[in-house]
Amino acid sequence: MKEISLISTPAESYSHKAIKLFLYKYIYENDKQVEVRSLEKFFGNRFADVYFRLKDGQEIAVEVQNSKISPKEIINRFNDYNKLGVYVLWILYGEGKCVASHKYPNNAKLVKISLAEKTLHHIYGGRVYYVNLDFRDNKISLQHPFALHFSKPFQKKFRGIFKARYDSYFYRDSIFTMIPNWNLMCTKFSGYKIARFYDKNLKIVLKEKVKKIYDGEKTKSRNDKKILQVLLDTFEKNYGRYMVFYVIFELLNENKIEFCRKVQVRIRKKIFK
Repeated sequence: MKEISLISTPAESYSHKAIKLFLYKYIYENDKQVEVRSLEKFFGNRFADVYFRLKDGQEIAVEVQNSKISPKEIINRFNDYNKLGVYVLWILYGEGKCVASHKYPNNAKLVKISLAEKTLHHIYGGRVYYVNLDFRDNKISLQHPFALHFSKPFQKKFRGIFKARYDSYFYRDSIFTMIPNWNLMCTKFSGYKIARFYDKNLKIVLKEKVKKIYDGEKTKSRNDKKILQVLLDTFEKNYGRYMVFYVIFELLNENKIEFCRKVQVRIRKKIFK
């Protein structure tokens, strides 16, 4: 991607401004549904960092988050925009102060997430959007936005809320999901009007994969204990042990797969006890 020159302001300020400028440029240039764009669009008591209006009339406010923010303020901003019929795309700076630990486009174990990250993960249906910057030779370039899905750690001692001197945070295993392009879509989830990229819902993808392997193993007349082990061996590395158990649990509740009572009890213990 093309680069822009640094400006002589504190790092947090120019990082925030650089991300806004890049998103303003690249989403407009690549998403053919975008008809109108603006920087710092005013909506009553809110200034959207970047604003897009699509050809079908849908409006999108992009919130670029660098500094710390509370879950309450996130909800308040959503409510203010949504009352005006505006959809919200929230993107966090992966190396900014808004995150409990730096975020990168890869799978990782026991990463720290802030209360704000946890809130956005729920609102966006199991994903949080991030973007990072490259600083080289007094120039800034934008890395491609990416999504992370968070699941509880398999080790039960890390599943609670932890407190630092001024902040609270959670430990989570993070799973990287690629964003295929710059196109945006508007939808509703968890009672909010959200704008998001066209990345796939990780849990839905894993459910489909688990069901396919399960059906194949069933045709081989293998017992339930062995089938469960095959599923863990197949998906644990990429999705994490807890996530695999939880998806199997949901498929059981949806009556899409079947396991004997003994195996079901084992799955419940791994998730809830």
